[in-house]
Amino acid sequence: MKKWIPLVLALAMIAVSSPAATTDAPTWLSADELDLAQYHGKVVLVDFWASWCKPCKESMPWLSDLQTRYGERGLQVVTVNLDQKPASALEMEKEFHEDFVLVHDPEGKLASGYELQGMPSSFLFDRSGKLVSSHVGFLASNCAEKEAELKELLGPDDSEVPTDEK
Repeated sequence: MKKWIPLVLALAMIAVSSPAATTDAPTWLSADELDLAQYHGKVVLVDFWASWCKPCKESMPWLSDLQTRYGERGLQVVTVNLDQKPASALEMEKEFHEDFVLVHDPEGKLASGYELQGMPSSFLFDRSGKLVSSHVGFLASNCAEKEAELKELLGPDDSEVPTDEK
């Protein structure tokens, strides 16, 4: 029995040091699990995308940047993937922000509910959960306008408010 102990320990060390054991894969929700009410008090940007959609791929870094810059001020980006096979969506995993809410909707339940007209489509909700605006498509030239709309919903940034100097 003692001769097996080094082998078991070696196998355990290999398992612990393997990439599969140390890589944190994102957690995906199903369409039925998504409940925007849990984000009450936050500004929520719901973005529908698919791996085959070129503008969707172009928008992902911008969405990630928004989550980075405005997450602490109350932004929550929710991405809803419409690929039939999750493996297709996972290929884009490197573009996901760690704080994105990831939803897989292969049957298009949410897409039908939101009456999607094209890809990508985004829906912006205020802190009370009211739909404020929606956008179809992605053009980098429209980012400043969309960001201004988002900043207005988030309210003033405390770091931008001048302090009284004495």
